[in-house]
Amino acid sequence: MYSKLKGGVSVHVKRWVRRGLAAALLAIMTLTPTAAMAAEPDLVPLRFLAEAAGATVEWDGETRTVTVVTEDGVTATLRIGDTEALVDGQPVPIGAEAIIVNDRTWVPQAFMDQLLAMPVRWDPEAKQARVDPYMLKAFRLVDALKRGDLDAVNAQLSPALREAVPQEAWFQLGQSLAPLGELGRPRVLGASATAVHYNVDVLLPFTAAAMKLTVRFDGEGLVDDFRLDNYVPTEIAGDPPYADPAAFVEEEVVVGEAPWALPGTLTLPAGEGPFPAVVLIHGSGPQDRDETIYAVKPFRDLAQGLAMHGIATLRFDKRTFVHSQKFGANPKFTVQEESVEDALAAVRLLAADERIAADQIYVLGHSLGGLILPRIFAQDEDGLIRGGIAMAAANSLLDTILAQNRIMVETGQLPPEQLPFIQAQVEMLRDPAFDPDNPPEGYLLGMPHYWHDLKPKASELLKEQTQPVLFLQGGRDFQVPVSEFESFQADLAGRTNVTFRLFPKLNHVFTEGEGEISTMAEYSVPANVPEYVIEAIAEWIHSMPAAE
Repeated sequence: MYSKLKGGVSVHVKRWVRRGLAAALLAIMTLTPTAAMAAEPDLVPLRFLAEAAGATVEWDGETRTVTVVTEDGVTATLRIGDTEALVDGQPVPIGAEAIIVNDRTWVPQAFMDQLLAMPVRWDPEAKQARVDPYMLKAFRLVDALKRGDLDAVNAQLSPALREAVPQEAWFQLGQSLAPLGELGRPRVLGASATAVHYNVDVLLPFTAAAMKLTVRFDGEGLVDDFRLDNYVPTEIAGDPPYADPAAFVEEEVVVGEAPWALPGTLTLPAGEGPFPAVVLIHGSGPQDRDETIYAVKPFRDLAQGLAMHGIATLRFDKRTFVHSQKFGANPKFTVQEESVEDALAAVRLLAADERIAADQIYVLGHSLGGLILPRIFAQDEDGLIRGGIAMAAANSLLDTILAQNRIMVETGQLPPEQLPFIQAQVEMLRDPAFDPDNPPEGYLLGMPHYWHDLKPKASELLKEQTQPVLFLQGGRDFQVPVSEFESFQADLAGRTNVTFRLFPKLNHVFTEGEGEISTMAEYSVPANVPEYVIEAIAEWIHSMPAAE
């Protein structure tokens, strides 16, 4: 895709799929069998798929037995005509009889997926086995980690990641995972490309819980970063019903520059611009561009919904999500590096695009993103930001932490002993003598520089600023309760260009629920941001007077 700079100069938006390396996205192993296809449509030639994944295959003609040894040492034997194989000595259903067609052994695709622990596909027209080389790389990386072969691991890392994760860090990672028990056989779940990385997801089935490892490859084919998440398969809410895919287009873009370049999505309404536009800024923690939280994708809903009202949006993966290890290696990072710098880079990217109305660029911050809106305004040296939208924004982060923990204890989401613990931690942070370089004994929250930096109330800056702001709040929000919304109202009573909208049925992620207060369980229910929230934002933007 291309964006247009003012003056009509075309700028290529870097995309993984357009790099020369993308031409090697699929490694093709061409081994033409004597038979074009087996009689059954779901049967595949065992040898070609196995060898494409690096396994060895042996045939015993006397016993009509095939033996496969995978790269990670799993041994499978099966006889022609059997419906079971022995995998590491244990019987495993094949799913159908193993058959021979023109001297080749054919078995069901599902059995090969299980045996190889990654998807390897047979192309009957090209007569080729196809395997993603990055899936192979990721699988081999995990196998090396499992064997403790750190030399093999380091050989696959980019220089930046090797510096961020020294050898002792791998031992610390292993110790942190030890409570999960023994690691079973890893399995590749899938892969995806962004404008910055090629990503492979690998399931790590520990005894106590399953984890998902996301391995990020750079343009040189080296592991540039990775992240670990709990693996909880969840049904995700589909696209919102009020969004018509024909009414907008989406482009993959890059926000910022190396070493912290971030992949993002620019959503443009159909038709000719220039369009007003909104940059979407995440809440706390590592977040993807859709701000996916269990079953909901609030930022995707906002982007598609606003496009229906003629408003463009730019959303992007957060720095702590894309560069988890490299960025996290700095123990003194603050929200400035985590979010503010990237928000400003996104604003500049929009301002340079001739399809965007440069005098109608807004920043929408959700949760923590709303709290830092005044910081983003304050650093907008070129005056590019027309105004802001604060959704479920905290005014005082420390007050919010206390209120959130109190509600979670009252609703049974946290044990009672959590409250005195968090109260003591917050009191340490409130102490004017708190030194993040030398936190007091008993301080256990971690990241002292990060939390210390967030002590000031957001309204202190907003009182002195002139950009119009729309505040939106869910009445059932337990993470940033209504008391923070009311705190903004009280502190900004002297300003005439701030607007407040309270939605009684909404929770923190702006989906509807029942009851006086929401709980975390609601986030696992597939739902969309209601259309009336989209309309409130769109009406406010379209009501803004022309910039002077």
